[in-house]
Amino acid sequence: MNAQSHFNSGVEAAHKGDALQAIEFFRQAILLKSDYAEAYNAIGALLINMNNLNQAEFYLQRAIECKENYYEALYNLGTLFNKTGLLYEAEICLREAINLDSNFPEAHFRLGMVLKQLERLEEAETHLCKAIELRPNFKEADFALGILYLLQGQYEKGWKRYELRRQIFDSFDPGLRHWKIEDLIGEKVVLFHEQGFGDTIHFSRYVKEIAKVAAEVILLVPKQLERIMSSSLKNITIHSDEKMVGEYKFSYPLPTLPFLFNTTLHTIPKSIPYIKVNNDVIEKWRNIVEKEINVNNYKVGVVWAGNPNHKNDRNRSIPFSTFKPIFSIKAVNWISLQIDDRVNELQTISDEVLDFHEYINDFSETAGLIENINLVITVDTAVAHLAGAMGKETWLLLPMDPDWRWQIQRQDSPWYPTIRIFRQLHIGDWQEVLARVTVALEAKLKK
Repeated sequence: MNAQSHFNSGVEAAHKGDALQAIEFFRQAILLKSDYAEAYNAIGALLINMNNLNQAEFYLQRAIECKENYYEALYNLGTLFNKTGLLYEAEICLREAINLDSNFPEAHFRLGMVLKQLERLEEAETHLCKAIELRPNFKEADFALGILYLLQGQYEKGWKRYELRRQIFDSFDPGLRHWKIEDLIGEKVVLFHEQGFGDTIHFSRYVKEIAKVAAEVILLVPKQLERIMSSSLKNITIHSDEKMVGEYKFSYPLPTLPFLFNTTLHTIPKSIPYIKVNNDVIEKWRNIVEKEINVNNYKVGVVWAGNPNHKNDRNRSIPFSTFKPIFSIKAVNWISLQIDDRVNELQTISDEVLDFHEYINDFSETAGLIENINLVITVDTAVAHLAGAMGKETWLLLPMDPDWRWQIQRQDSPWYPTIRIFRQLHIGDWQEVLARVTVALEAKLKK
């Protein structure tokens, strides 16, 4: 076989989803033709998808060396830099690719995403719109444009595009079509969770709005949320098992409800608190906490990291070594609200921070603990939504390029009146954020 034949076999293997076999064919092609730019580029693109970014960069740089003005390889290298957080380098590569081929929809899309992360939103919109112009059925770009509008509080333009997530991402869906509000009058309606715990808590504020028109409402949630939703939504049937629902005709995923109700910044349902925990759980945690603390001290609950499997965890979570200095503030009972493996990071300062994670098996327990705390300081996790929905004073620590619901620049939240936002001013700079939090907390303690 010659180099071209090996390359063709690699393309065929890649189309079949066999990345390792494809890479082997491409490498065989390179052995026969050492300057085979397309083979280097193909390996680089596959390695990006496999998250083997260091090796991918080598192959993409080699492709660019072997072929002048190779805009496809520049696009892939820009994508790689985007994934590794090198946003300015990503922008340079993607702009160069677009200069070589201005009708490259994927490059306009990726550049739009990079510019969004840099919070240059007008430029981001221009490139996302260009991507859609070049490829009218570019769902990912249209969805990203919707997120951009939501981020700016332009909900009227954002919600419809937000619905494209149903076509792009895999998620639980009963497979039934959605309905208008007037269709639901006097009917049985099933609402089901989608995405993460925080999203479910966030959008559950709409359940009571559906209950105003429907005869019966059933809410499907993850098991960890079943008890707290049952105590919060007294007249709603809560299940974690779809088999318990029975037959139904009308259904909605929770994140579709803002679109259904044509929500604007001024019509957000914010009857806070809308998440409530039973008194016996609150009392249980009062007894647990008071045995361990100085009752005269201020009680602060903390979360420094989210789910490590979350796609944006690298940006939203704070390294424990960076977060740790805040615990030196005196006259505070520090209480960890972490419940994952990152709790183990507390071992080095176990005398300074109380850890009750062994007692917590669902969000009802977390809520009971939060009710016995004065202030929650957290990164963007489900705990932020839980505390905000409970009406607890919460300080939210946000990276640049935050989730759409927190918008840009503002220090408050239109969704949660008791949340105060501390934002990164520079990409990845958590030390400056925590310095501001420290000053604010010390000022609060003096009062």
